[in-house]
This record gives sequence, structure tokens and C-alpha cells, in this order.
Amino acid sequence: MKTTLLAFAFTCLSGLALAQTGPETSPDSVAPASKRLTVYPVAFYTPETQIGVGIKPIYVRKSEGHRPTDRPMLFSPMAVYTTRKQILTSFTADVWRKHNAEHLYGLVEYNDYPYFFFGIGNDSPDHAEEAYTSRTVNVIAQYEHQVFRKVYLGGRYEFKHETIPKVEAGRQLAGKTILGSEGTRSSGLGPVFMVDSRDNVFTPSRGSFHQFSALFFHKFLGSETNFNRYKLDLRNYRRLGPGVFAVQGLFSFVTGDAPFQFLSPLGGVYVMRGLLEGRFRDEDAAVVQADYRFPLFWRIGGAVFGGAGQVSQRIPDFRLNKFHLTGGTGLRYKLNNEGMVVRGDVAFSDQGMYLYFAFSEAF
Repeated sequence: MKTTLLAFAFTCLSGLALAQTGPETSPDSVAPASKRLTVYPVAFYTPETQIGVGIKPIYVRKSEGHRPTDRPMLFSPMAVYTTRKQILTSFTADVWRKHNAEHLYGLVEYNDYPYFFFGIGNDSPDHAEEAYTSRTVNVIAQYEHQVFRKVYLGGRYEFKHETIPKVEAGRQLAGKTILGSEGTRSSGLGPVFMVDSRDNVFTPSRGSFHQFSALFFHKFLGSETNFNRYKLDLRNYRRLGPGVFAVQGLFSFVTGDAPFQFLSPLGGVYVMRGLLEGRFRDEDAAVVQADYRFPLFWRIGGAVFGGAGQVSQRIPDFRLNKFHLTGGTGLRYKLNNEGMVVRGDVAFSDQGMYLYFAFSEAF
């Protein structure tokens, strides 16, 4: 069993920064538009990829006439190439308009990357581990409109086209009996309901974020199979001593003929740090995570965190004594005045120790 997911991660934080804040204005004048472009070199090492290098520009903008409480527009491409000729590319747009009355989110990415599959179920054994290579195109588009104060309604669309050019001979995926083992084409659409009272979208210190989504993947939308996915994401943030206590409850339910890529997973950089990405997966999942994030000095902060999660084929099959437990600690570096951070976490579970690197908090 491999002992690390990310054995080393590094980012150069003194990248190229270009800022424009407009002319000086009197207190009664309209706030000028502001924009900032920062370019961050990225480098990391994993046993699966060896050395990876790339670049991540981040462009943040606020429109003319913005209010102090207005959330920014963010645009961020990324490109990474590894010494094993693997590719990670993405472009993200996160746009708030009309004084936070409208929210648009979009993601387009192409990845040629190694993953691990352990089978399906909450008790899938370590010896079932097998590596496979995924070549994936993902497209996500989401729109929400404010209908009441802090309450939003909207819709979400997801598209995934994945091929699996390499699997281990004689293992589960090579047998092609698991739905998705030969790749998948999935296209889904559905409603989103959100209540969002966070004081900051990147590093909240108070408020709540609650979101429910229902996505319907069907052949008439371009999917190879018909299935549905329902997600409930409940988060709360509050100040506690010098830091912030953040807690999340995440619940995912899948029905129909879903490929294994769309089953509810545990593990990864955002959900249950301390487990390999997708270490456990099944139709339903329940996860509770908590972070305590605190300042250290200058732009540096720290965090301690823990989580408990379980997957199951049916809701009645969940058991209190079947939850997987994880925990760890990490450091954060504040990138800009909007509150964006880069973080490095070390996490533990009965599976071993794992290191993680990301340009955002886990939740």
C-alpha cells in the first residue's frame, strides 16, 4: 500500500502580479473597477506521476460601482505536465454579478492521469487495489439567482467523457463487468437550491452554506446509461478563539445504472483527507468533517481537522460502527486580499499517511 498520495508539493508565491484599481475617488463617488492578475508556478511530486510542473494564473476582478460586500469574479486556467507524460489542464470561472444576486460557475478540464480502484463497498479490501489510467474531459456549468435574501435557485449541468486506455491485467476493471470499466459518457442536468450567508466565499469566518442538487443523467441528454445523483452539502462557520471552526455534513445518493466514476466516493483532497481519492465508493455516502483554522503569523495560518465517512448500497445499511475516521493538520498561505489560500495538509487514517496540496480550503 502506498504511503503517500502527494509526497511533496510546492508553489512559488512570489509570482507575477498586475493590479489596477483605478483613479483616486472621493468617499461619495462610485467605486472604480479593480482587477488583479497573479501567475503562480506549481511543482509537485507523487509516486504515480513522479515530478509535475505547471502554471496557474489567477485573475480576480470587481466591477465599477461594486460594494464592499460584493463577491469578486474569478478566472483561473491551469496546466501541469509530468515526467511520465501525464497532463492536467483546467479553466475555472466563478462569477458573482448584480451585488451577489447572480452566480455563475463554470469548469472545463482535460486530464490524463492515474487513479486507483479498490472495488465497490464500504469494506473493499486493500489487496483489491489496482491502478488505471484515465483520459477525461469534464464540463460543469451552474447558475443561481437570488430569490430571497441569501436564498438562491438555479440549475447545474455536468458532462463527462472518459476513456480508460490502461488497466492492470487480470483485475476487476480488466474483466469489464463493472459499469464504467471501459470508460463513460455521461450528461446530466438538474436543479440547485442554495442558502449562502458566508462572509467570504474563499475563507469564511462566519455564516452558513447549504446546497441541494439533483442531477438527472439520461440517454436523451447524451448519456450512455440512465441514473440520478442527489447531493446535500451543509456547512457552518463560526469564530472560536483566535480562529474559525468549520463543520460540514455531506450526503450523496445515486440511483439507476451509474458508472463507478459517479458512485458516491470517500477520499481525496476535499472529502475525507487521509484516504486515497475514491478509496471507498458505493451508491450512497455520508460524511462529517470539521476544521479548526487559525492564524500563525504574517500570511501564514494553520489548521487541524478530522472526518468520519461511510458508503453503502442502501440507506438502511449504514451502521454507526462502520464509519472510516481520518484526521490531520496543515498550513495555509493567504494569496490575496480576497481571502484565497494555498494549503498543504498531512492526513492520517488506518490506510496510512497522505499529503495534499490545493489552491482552496477543503470546504
